[in-house]
Amino acid sequence: MTGRRHTHSSLVGPAPQRCWYPVAAAADVGRSLQRIEALGQDIVLFRTLDGAVAALEDCCAHRPYPLSLGRLSADAVVCGLCGFEYGSTGHCLGVPTQDRIPAGASVRSFIVREQHGTVWLWFGERANQRPSALPKLGWLDATGWNTVSGARTVAANYLLLHESFADVTKIAVLAPDIAPYVLRTTPPPLDVVVTETTVSLERRYPPTQLPAWQAEALGVDDTALFVHEQQGHFRSPAVWVDHWDVVAADEAPSRLRFSHFVTPVDERTTRLGWWISRDFATDTNITSRRLIDMFTPYYNSLGAALERSQLLLDRRDRHEVNVSADVAALRVREIVRAMLSEEGLDRSAP
Repeated sequence: MTGRRHTHSSLVGPAPQRCWYPVAAAADVGRSLQRIEALGQDIVLFRTLDGAVAALEDCCAHRPYPLSLGRLSADAVVCGLCGFEYGSTGHCLGVPTQDRIPAGASVRSFIVREQHGTVWLWFGERANQRPSALPKLGWLDATGWNTVSGARTVAANYLLLHESFADVTKIAVLAPDIAPYVLRTTPPPLDVVVTETTVSLERRYPPTQLPAWQAEALGVDDTALFVHEQQGHFRSPAVWVDHWDVVAADEAPSRLRFSHFVTPVDERTTRLGWWISRDFATDTNITSRRLIDMFTPYYNSLGAALERSQLLLDRRDRHEVNVSADVAALRVREIVRAMLSEEGLDRSAP
């Protein structure tokens, strides 16, 4: 792998549509119209009277006007310009100036699921919906885990984020203050497993000291040595998950889970939501506060760095040199390109 040259052009382009994408916190969607942008589309969210989330194309079928600027009437969205009414399925229910509803008077509706406190939309064709493809991240809801989170918008293509998640060795360069000691040494060999739609990587580091915050949280001496086990998982174009476990002899592992929700807004803008879950020191706010204080600046620095990369990509395509640590990221590119090709969206196809 070392030294093979690839083009950067695959890092600028659309996202696969046949995928579940997170679009909003479930708690933020209520009995009001909420406008969002995702995958180049304007969408309006609201809850029906029975509590279900509905998602419609945010544009009236009569004239181009955002439905999100209208109002809710029971379970109908009333356009604020012309008064057309739409049900939660997108079909027009009424026109103020006539009894007959015009043919074709409907807007697109999206299949919606709520999971892990998040609203997810299926952007592909209804016939191709795959409920099993909705990522299941049990630690976000399970008892015995404590989670902190944050979010930011990054002015960069979604694949730049996935490629960064696929190589944790960059953390020691980008944010040396929070990098575990094991990332400051030569990494052990990387094991990568690829399926048709997923990529998983794994490393097992030799016994090393813990970061000071984690040693204190676990109540151990900061000179104690622990085996570090790292896993990374590309679950879909919308989700990357990292597992980071530390293990002392004859003891159960202490586990960290980094969940990244990736929502392309357009080809050069991405919303990133991050969750850090732990199954140790779950009853102390001190550890939660430290994680927030450490990782909020880290994700801000990562976002700023990827925005710089995007600016260079926008100027012109370039050749790149890859090393062995890039193998997982390159496999992610291949999977995404295959997904785009299947949907007829691969611009690099002849």
